[in-house]
Amino acid sequence: MLAITAQARAGALDLAWRMFRDAGYDRVADDPAVLSLRGRLLKDEALLLAGEARRQHAREAAAAYSAAAQLAPAPYPLINAATLALIAGDVAGSRALAADVQDLLQAGVPDETPYWLGATEAEALLLAGDRDAAETALARAIGAAPLAWEDHASTLRQFGVILAEQGAPAAWLDAYRPPRSLHFAGHMRLPEDVAALSESVDALLAQERVGFGYGALAAGADLLIAERLIARGAELHVVLPGDVAAFVDRSVRPHGEHWVERFEAALAEAASVQEMGEASPAAFMPSVRLADLVAMGRAAMHAGLLQSEAVQLLLGPGTVEDAGQSAHAGCLWRNAGRRHHLLPLRVRSTPHPIDQTAPQIVTVLAVDLMGGEGEDFAALDRDVVARLPALRAALSATPPLAARWTAHRLLLAFDDARPAYAAAVRLSAALGGTGPLRQALHIGLAASIDDPVTGVPVQLGGAFDLAERILGVTNAGATFASEAFAASLAACTADAGRAELVGEIALIGHAPTTLYALKPRFKR
Repeated sequence: MLAITAQARAGALDLAWRMFRDAGYDRVADDPAVLSLRGRLLKDEALLLAGEARRQHAREAAAAYSAAAQLAPAPYPLINAATLALIAGDVAGSRALAADVQDLLQAGVPDETPYWLGATEAEALLLAGDRDAAETALARAIGAAPLAWEDHASTLRQFGVILAEQGAPAAWLDAYRPPRSLHFAGHMRLPEDVAALSESVDALLAQERVGFGYGALAAGADLLIAERLIARGAELHVVLPGDVAAFVDRSVRPHGEHWVERFEAALAEAASVQEMGEASPAAFMPSVRLADLVAMGRAAMHAGLLQSEAVQLLLGPGTVEDAGQSAHAGCLWRNAGRRHHLLPLRVRSTPHPIDQTAPQIVTVLAVDLMGGEGEDFAALDRDVVARLPALRAALSATPPLAARWTAHRLLLAFDDARPAYAAAVRLSAALGGTGPLRQALHIGLAASIDDPVTGVPVQLGGAFDLAERILGVTNAGATFASEAFAASLAACTADAGRAELVGEIALIGHAPTTLYALKPRFKR
């Protein structure tokens, strides 16, 4: 059953259901664990739907959880049944189940954490319509585990669904959200009055209640902000263009050895360090842009995971229309509808010109239309050739920069994460019901050259190989993406969908890669 749950978490609900049925679990009516798993799969489907389909799936999920609770009374299946009954439109049934939950809690539940017990009590009270008591119970639960941010986020997400179903305001939840995540960047040259600037940064971090920071560690603004994050006890997550040694030689040491010492001290305090792009001089500026995309997206994704908010702090540019990478990052952030803070610096900054001959950022969408290896030519004709017209129609709205086949897999290159994801969504809609389909996405660097044989421009780079490697471990019917792609997409848009962690996967020829399953947003 753990394997089925893992497939559901990875976004492959069809495969999870197939495994559920292949195991004969669809015929089991006397095992509370199996019934709870059935309820979970139905709940996942319900939250992806709208209207009567959503209510019908919620009714079936509530029935499965209720049956599990009848066999083995416990708060977990009961509280899920109560919330799903509300989603199904059965307010009276929801309140009755919520009352049963409270009775069980009062009787005592061994081997459960104080946070989980308090959060379950708060959810039952909210379903009963007693918002004030629910808030009191929630505050008490959070007080029992003040740093259990992901647990808090799960509760807040559930409460958001309940309040939406009740048509009640949800603004009161904001007081219980985990700390905010910050993307930071800025100019390398700082004004002489650094003490005043540090005080301004401290005040802003306190005002925004920042607990997590994402950015690079170049001399100047990057390191100043990183040091202020460390001083307030926030988690620092470093995303560097190229490897550490090359980054220090390019962006730290030229400004003085004292900056190298500060870099090493900050790096030692970092909760994570990620290297993006390549260290070569020609690839440095594209790597800077890629690292900034990933840092922005990771801040946004972390805030989403915690049901909190991501904000941005830029030291240097007066507006996001200024020249330079920091202003460009601010423009992307603003266009995604997020809040940011600009602290202009009265120092001159030299923007780096874009070298059109250098490697460029490319997004790769890898598509497998057969779902396996070694199929015969009949399968190739049925699953690939016969579906090519639908594939071409699906790509007409977002034509790729380049395309190439490897065996029966199609690799498509785009200049941005957004059109690549849009193409994946269209392909899934057009081809998902007509035969095997799985997709994988990655973003990296590539060089464009003219093929000496055909004269047609082609894209070359490791991003294509990694996308195909990811495709090889993608579940049937699912769309997997590297963390770099998922973060880049999140940096550019706030409503692309959901990215659920699959885990760190060992891929042949590559370092272990963190993968996400891309899934549609929940609908209400």
